[in-house]
Amino acid sequence: MALVELRERLSSALARARLDKTQLAKRAGLGRTTVSEALRSDASVPSAETVAALARALSLPVGELLELRRGAAADPSSGQSEAPGKSIGEWEPHDLEVHPAGGDASRQGSSSLPLPGYVRREHDKGLMQAVRECAQGHSRMVVLVGTSSTGKTRACWEAVQPLAGQGWRLWHPFDPTRGESALEDLHRVQPRTVVWLNEAQHYLGDPKFGERIAAAIHASLTEPTRGPVLVLGTLWPEYAAQYTDRPSPHEADPHSRVRELGLDPRPGS
Repeated sequence: MALVELRERLSSALARARLDKTQLAKRAGLGRTTVSEALRSDASVPSAETVAALARALSLPVGELLELRRGAAADPSSGQSEAPGKSIGEWEPHDLEVHPAGGDASRQGSSSLPLPGYVRREHDKGLMQAVRECAQGHSRMVVLVGTSSTGKTRACWEAVQPLAGQGWRLWHPFDPTRGESALEDLHRVQPRTVVWLNEAQHYLGDPKFGERIAAAIHASLTEPTRGPVLVLGTLWPEYAAQYTDRPSPHEADPHSRVRELGLDPRPGS
């Protein structure tokens, strides 16, 4: 009921304002798909950021609408319980560690810097093929292997843009640590979600959680009711080789579950 009331208040305010969804999206600083998903009766609970932006754009009490959203997200009987991530259109690329051009490390966290034009390369074909297959209902995992500053994260960002228009979410496990966040919430990832594992050594190579994270990723990819999901990661070649090399017969095997994910250690793969 909280979700129904939230959407009714947003829809009524939209009608009173005599705006269409495109105009509302522009006023709220959101993507049109994000606005449509927030108002659609069969969609998941919109993020707190989306609700707050829409409330401000429609002159509604932000606190009251956020309270309704919290109630909707916390109600397991509604089938709309909180899912990790938020709509792709709500993300700023810099928040996903896509760096602006120029190589100035002191400026790389600035979301005010525009991204340069993008030139597609050979590896983009594989990324786009995986995205197409996900859009058709199949789960896929792609990890780009390359050295520093070769555009791996930017390539992943460009690849997911077609999914933004289809209402996909994106989840970047980060807090309190990348490994802890991934392990805690991978089982809650909903269909049509991109799992963003930039610098994947922080997840797969975590000495405490890495193998369990790999097992949870495997379950997300192989259980039919969990998909489709798209797991995207980036790795330096030395990490990829470390995780895929088989140990000698009498050595410990600390990455057996990671190896089952089928990572390819070749640069550009």
